[in-house]
Amino acid sequence: MFNKLIELYTKGDLAQLSSCILHSSSWKQHDFTAYGHMQIESQWLNSLEQFGFLQLKNKQTVKSEKLSALYFELATNSVNKPISLSFFFEHNQTHIKKLHCIVDSLASTQSEYQDVSQLMGQLPAVDPLQLSQFDHQLHPQSYHATPSDFCDLPENTEALINQWWNIWQEKQFADFELIYDAKSKINIAGLGNSKGNKSLRAFHINMHNRINRSYCQIENICYDSQQNTAAIQWQIEGDYLFNEDIKRIRVPVLSFITIKDNVIVQEQLQIDWLSLCKRFQLTYPVI
Repeated sequence: MFNKLIELYTKGDLAQLSSCILHSSSWKQHDFTAYGHMQIESQWLNSLEQFGFLQLKNKQTVKSEKLSALYFELATNSVNKPISLSFFFEHNQTHIKKLHCIVDSLASTQSEYQDVSQLMGQLPAVDPLQLSQFDHQLHPQSYHATPSDFCDLPENTEALINQWWNIWQEKQFADFELIYDAKSKINIAGLGNSKGNKSLRAFHINMHNRINRSYCQIENICYDSQQNTAAIQWQIEGDYLFNEDIKRIRVPVLSFITIKDNVIVQEQLQIDWLSLCKRFQLTYPVI
């Protein structure tokens, strides 16, 4: 399935990927969920129209029995600014049941020299939000899930990923130096690549300074024991300070983590900034 997803965006091979789609399959992209072949195919065509057929530059896979995740980068005319895409999907080994795709939409505007507002206008209408999704009063009384609640992990890996989660959920900034390799490769969608965790720590601080009463929540985790890699599907929720107004927002995030010698040596953090702006009527840059 990994190759089929990549070849959709590099070769426009709809036929191969269509064979993996069921009538009941769902494909979420740009905060819009398509169901069944017709809607999903339309979504693929819109993606190809936005950034065309590009060459694969880099990829990372995370595979387990029922869940898998894929991260890859497509080379653009600007050598240092590839377009990154990430996929987190539920499957039965032959068919995709449910998929969430996050595209670095900002990079796609830079590669085609489009205006940010122009591309936002081309994005699909977002799914409606339910009021229950924003009941932050529940958080102090609810159980705060940890990564180990979602899948079985080796003891050392479990401790490391729980520490990684505490950085976001509990704002444990001191743990950056403990769990990241000094030369770890970090990529934050829209902000680019860096070596070391300083850019990630700065992003974390900026994010929480702009979002009051922030709360991070895990949705799911996929772990690949062969490669010691993990993909985490999660969200940041809070009161976003926008000019003189306060808006309650929820930010979908996908993180890909590579572990070696019990430290994180590589991480990709994916957020679709432009669909976030469209959903909440925000002006880019958000952070």
